[in-house]
Amino acid sequence: MKRQTVIHSGIAVLGALALSACSRSADAAGAAAAAGMASPALRTVTVDDPVLQMPAYTLQIPKDWKFTGMIARPGGCHGPAVPADGLTFTALAPDGITAREKLPGVSWAWISDGSKWGNCKSVNITTALGFLLNIAVPNLRPDAKNVTVVPLPAAMQQDIAAKNRDFQSQFPKGRTLDVARVRLTYTYKGHEVEEMLFTIVPCQEIDMPAYPALHRPAVQRHLCNSMGTAITRAPKGALDALVATSLPPPQIDPQWDALIQQRMRSQFAAWQKANDEQFQAIQNHFKQVTANMLENGRQFQAQQKSSFDNAMAQDRATQASIDHAAQMQVRDSLNRQDFIDPATGRRIETSNEYTHNWISSDGQSVVLNSDSTFDPNGVIDPVRQSWTELIPVN
Repeated sequence: MKRQTVIHSGIAVLGALALSACSRSADAAGAAAAAGMASPALRTVTVDDPVLQMPAYTLQIPKDWKFTGMIARPGGCHGPAVPADGLTFTALAPDGITAREKLPGVSWAWISDGSKWGNCKSVNITTALGFLLNIAVPNLRPDAKNVTVVPLPAAMQQDIAAKNRDFQSQFPKGRTLDVARVRLTYTYKGHEVEEMLFTIVPCQEIDMPAYPALHRPAVQRHLCNSMGTAITRAPKGALDALVATSLPPPQIDPQWDALIQQRMRSQFAAWQKANDEQFQAIQNHFKQVTANMLENGRQFQAQQKSSFDNAMAQDRATQASIDHAAQMQVRDSLNRQDFIDPATGRRIETSNEYTHNWISSDGQSVVLNSDSTFDPNGVIDPVRQSWTELIPVN
């Protein structure tokens, strides 16, 4: 756990540096110098953690800009992965338009068999650009125009490549770090503005082995999160100059950082203890289940069925077969077939002209398809819905 905590802290520092570095490029800096742009006078502001009631970050912003910020801890399925990713602030220029903002990070998961991560929907996104184009832009700027992908500065690409090499040396498989930024235009307070959106997305790929005793096949899991979305906004035509004027990166408060790491270690230890106890309880349960099954088998073998019981059982089976065949013939004549939702046991009737049917997580929509390789998860409405394949009733 100590190594894991150190890695989280390193990612937080990298994210803080990137929030500032996203505005640094040699071309932009050269253009600013050529224009004679001077660095603005700065003042130091503090971002407090309302839960721990102590400073968490300090930032430097232009002296005449307004500022508000906090460590946000939104709940639900997609909250920040670590408290440092909850850094949230807005620095607003006197014109009421120009601004630098940072939104809290979000987290999500995807499981190859289509199941949920806890009670949360599966989201098949593993890149920073995928997060910006499919989550951030549609939700933050639904009226955005001219959305373009902006290449990262060479220095930042080298930093990210070095971080991924570090991950590969510590975790031979499955941990990656991705960075992206996009540029767009939209209307803000009646003015046409330009924005740059930037994010960092770490992902971890986990291969889970099959558990035949639990009838559970092998699955793959992707656990991903954005470390926050950095936004730089300016009136149309002024974004390049603003981006060229970089500010010092946010500085994490050492006392807050140490306290957060200590709390994370304590929480992990408590989780590990509860997990071990649950695992032991599951083992004990299945031991008892196995013992009961063996005892029931011995009792069954000791019993003798009377000829009357055998005759009645055969008669019931014959009648049930006749009824089932009649129902199947009726459904076949109507081009209908019954399917079972494996998650709820609900019986659903659809067309028998398609061999593969999938039901949405809210139980309101069904996708019909005859391609055995098609999987709607991550393809059809990936943000709101996950899909479970229905089982045909023969």
